[in-house]
Amino acid sequence: MTAGRAAEAHDIVLRLLDHQIVGPDGALLGNVDDLEVVADGPDWYVTGLMVGPAALSQRLPGLLGQWVHAVWRRLHPAEDPRPVVIPIVHVARIDSAVHVNRAAAEALSVTFGLETWLREYVVSRLPGASGGGEGTEQSQGLVQARRAGAGHDRPPVPARPPLEGARGVSTFIGRWVRSADGVRAGRVSELRCLGAPHDERQEPMRVVLVLYTPHPAGSELGYSVDRDQGPALVRRLVRLWQRHDRVVGVEQVRGLDTVSGELRLSGSARPRHPHDL
Repeated sequence: MTAGRAAEAHDIVLRLLDHQIVGPDGALLGNVDDLEVVADGPDWYVTGLMVGPAALSQRLPGLLGQWVHAVWRRLHPAEDPRPVVIPIVHVARIDSAVHVNRAAAEALSVTFGLETWLREYVVSRLPGASGGGEGTEQSQGLVQARRAGAGHDRPPVPARPPLEGARGVSTFIGRWVRSADGVRAGRVSELRCLGAPHDERQEPMRVVLVLYTPHPAGSELGYSVDRDQGPALVRRLVRLWQRHDRVVGVEQVRGLDTVSGELRLSGSARPRHPHDL
């Protein structure tokens, strides 16, 4: 990180998940289908972008997700295929898209043959599925990938399989949060991290806050985390609707080390509204 520049907050669900991945020459390289999260002692870090149908299937409901994953495994040329992860150190900057460096762009262009074909011709045609084909420009940018990727048992550097013990951020989102006295307070809608400034090369981002809400719709649009988003009248109405949104330090949430089930706040937790930070 550049000397003198403090770490910045990253709302990773709102600002990274499902956003377009763009190479240094402007080529569209797919979407961020999930985010790799790894525990390091009591801390959690976002360490990579998970891309392709294998990652997306983790977020699709029930049998739909299982079916997409089964199709991907059956058609993949590797004997034991794993989801593709781009280490977050290859993210050059984050704005309305996620910009990766040339090494990551080249790895994705080779790896994404099967993934692009499945996204365009299978996933995008499923009722209720999101993250389908992004149009002609992306298809042309990866038109050779089906041929180039067919012989790879391992993804080309710097793409890699998930780290040992890694999970997708999707395993956190949507889980119920209970207060210390057992009352359901809402579902997890966002993880706020600290990382390098958005216009710099990223290192692993440390998760510092968990946001939860009884009304996910407003949170998905960003009104919970950005007090200045949208017209003033809409902001007031949404703030009223989202008045029960809360944020708490990650160290005050019990159960994050499990992959399912409800979470519980510690007795010392002092939740606040996100706008009051």
